[in-house]
Parts: sequence; structure tokens; C-alpha cells
Amino acid sequence: MAGVTLEQAAWRFEIMDVIHRYCHAVDRRRWTLMDSVFHEDATYKFFSIEGTWRDFVAQAKGLIDPIGPTHHQVSNITIRFDGDTAWSETYLRASHQVPADYPPWTLFSLAGGGVILIGGRYIDRFERRDGEWRIAHRHGLLDWRQDHAEADGGLGATPPEWRGRHGDGDPSSPVMAGWL
Repeated sequence: MAGVTLEQAAWRFEIMDVIHRYCHAVDRRRWTLMDSVFHEDATYKFFSIEGTWRDFVAQAKGLIDPIGPTHHQVSNITIRFDGDTAWSETYLRASHQVPADYPPWTLFSLAGGGVILIGGRYIDRFERRDGEWRIAHRHGLLDWRQDHAEADGGLGATPPEWRGRHGDGDPSSPVMAGWL
């Protein structure tokens, strides 16, 4: 395989920014950021969710908004370029704090509440359109899941000003201002 050009190195950072914005959008419930992550005609498949990326956001909001804090971390981002298309595989680890009264028939159901840890991967097809890289198709895969029936680990006793928040009240607002 040929080496990476300087242009491709810059593109890698642009693509990684998109991947990181996606995680931020979910964790901070800043769903409007998804407009800067996906092309308008992008498609999405993850678990039982399949369709347009807007279908995904509507369903994800219904699943994720009612739960407590979430935390997505990504690593091992591998990218292959083919002109204005790039294929990537991104390893994912996410934590979801599920309340005891969360509906029992959903993806994040955990009897009595607790924390669900998942490990998975995003397989993305990026396309560069008008000089901007965004996701054209995402296929999410689940590699493992751990359920922990436990309390919030002391988060409830932590002063609110020390915790992250959803939406514009989070201290990260200045960082994300250009995309919001």
C-alpha cells in the first residue's frame, strides 16, 4: 500500500473531527450537530435502527434522551481513501446510565437500572462533497455488552457544577460554537 499524502493526512484529521462531533452530539444531546456529521442523503444502520440519518436521530433521541449520562469514546480509527470517498473503521466504547424506570422493551433496558457498557465499531463511508468530509453511510456493530446493576457511582452526590450537562449549559459550548 502506498504511503499517505500530506493532503490525506489533513483529511484524516477532518474525518476524525466528524467522528468526534458525532460522539459529542450524542453525549451532550446536541442533536443539531448531526447536520455537520452526515450528508443530507446519508443512511444509517445500527442495531434495529435503519434508514436515513434523520430516522436514526429521531429514534436515538427517543432511546437516549430519557437515560442519564452517556459517554462515548472512540479509538483505533483506520481510514482508507479512494478519491473523494473514504472508508473508516472506528472502535467504540460507550457507557449509558439507565434509570430504574426505563422502559423494559428497549435497546438499553436493564432491570432495576444501572450502567450498560458497550463495545462496538462504526464502519463508515465518508464522501467529500464541496470540499467537506461527512458520513454518507454508517453501519454500527456491537462487539460486546456488559450490564452493571449499580447505583450512579456517586454521581448524584457530586455537585452539579462539577458535572457535564446536556445542551447549551455544558461548558463545552465555546468549543462547539462554530458547528451549533
